[in-house]
Amino acid sequence: MAYYALIMAGGTGTRLWPLSRRATPKQSLCLVGERTMFQHAVDRVLPLFGAEHILVVAPGPYVETLIEQAPMLRPGNFIVEPEGRGTAPCIGLAAVHLRHRDPGARMAVLTADQYIHDVARFRQALVAAGELAGSGYIVTLGIKPSAPVTGYGYIEQGEYLEAPQGFAAYRAVRFTEKPDQETAERMVASGTFSWNSGMFIWRVADVMEEFARQMPDLLAHLLEIEGAI
Repeated sequence: MAYYALIMAGGTGTRLWPLSRRATPKQSLCLVGERTMFQHAVDRVLPLFGAEHILVVAPGPYVETLIEQAPMLRPGNFIVEPEGRGTAPCIGLAAVHLRHRDPGARMAVLTADQYIHDVARFRQALVAAGELAGSGYIVTLGIKPSAPVTGYGYIEQGEYLEAPQGFAAYRAVRFTEKPDQETAERMVASGTFSWNSGMFIWRVADVMEEFARQMPDLLAHLLEIEGAI
C-alpha cells in the first residue's frame, strides 16, 4: 500500500499583504531562512516519501513558479486547480488523480504554508499516522497547546486507541474552530484538547467514501473529472 504526500499550495496569503500578493503568494516567499515556504514543505517530506510520491495541488498561475522551486518533482506530479474552490475540492481533485494512479494508496494531506521546527519528529508522526490510516482510520495530527490561543481550531481527545511508533492516538470527539478566550482557557486547562494542525492522513478509498457520505454533490463533479483523466 503505497504512501503519498499531497502538498496543497493554493493559498493566496491575504493576511500577509503586502509581502504576499497574487503574483507572489505566501508559499513562494522566503519567510523563514533562505528557502521558500513551499521548498520547506517539500524538504520535510522528500526523505520519507521520495520525489515520485509527492503530489502538489496549485492554481495554474502558481504552477510554473513552484516547478522551478522544486525541480526534483516531475511536472506530472503537479495537479492544476482550474479555479480555487476551497480545501475539500482541492483534496478531492488530488484524491481522484491519485486513485487513477494507485487505487490502494494512502495519502498525507499537508500544506505549503507551515513551518515545523522538529522535522525528524514530524516525519516520525507521519509514519505513525500512515500505519493507523492503513488500518482504516482517518487520522489528523494534533499539536499540544502551549497557550489558550483563540485563532486556532481545537480537537477534543476521546477514547485512547493505541500508540504506533510511540505516538498516542485517540478518537476525536469533536472539532471546535477558533473558540472565544474563556472557552480556549477551559480547553487548555483540561489537558484533553489539541490544536488542529489541519493535516490529515487516510487511504484514498476511505476519503472517497467520506465524500460519498457527506458531500455527494461534490463527489459527482469529482467523478466527472476522474472519468476525463
